[in-house]
Amino acid sequence: MSTSEPKASRAKVHLAAPDRLIWLVVGAIVLWGVWAFGSELMLNLRLNHEVQSLRDGNAQLAASNGQTRKEVSVAASPAAMEEAARKAGFARPSEQVYVIVKPTSSAGAAAVGESAVPSLAGAATRQAATKHGGGVIDAIEKWWRNLWH
Repeated sequence: MSTSEPKASRAKVHLAAPDRLIWLVVGAIVLWGVWAFGSELMLNLRLNHEVQSLRDGNAQLAASNGQTRKEVSVAASPAAMEEAARKAGFARPSEQVYVIVKPTSSAGAAAVGESAVPSLAGAATRQAATKHGGGVIDAIEKWWRNLWH
């Protein structure tokens, strides 16, 4: 080295000095490690939350399955089958079936307004109404038609 160069120029700090370069590389590796660890931690937390929600859903489905199994076993019983058949209108061959029909509001008011001993004309009117759309047979026919519509 020549002595003609001033000492101050040799004392300048260079950014690319070997010790600085090592610290920059180490800093970059540490930052990358922190970022990688943080992203893995966030992924782990998200997956744990998803696993817990799936476990809760499985528990609800298991309870629902147990209840459905119970309902199926009850529905397969002879008493339940008979009840369903009766609701569908079936009866045993030797049974007498009674159909209970709720009276309409006008029929209920007419029944309340009638005297204890109905007149002959009133009986004739009721008989005509039964033949022409106001009796039990008509109610059954209406029920049958509404059953399929």
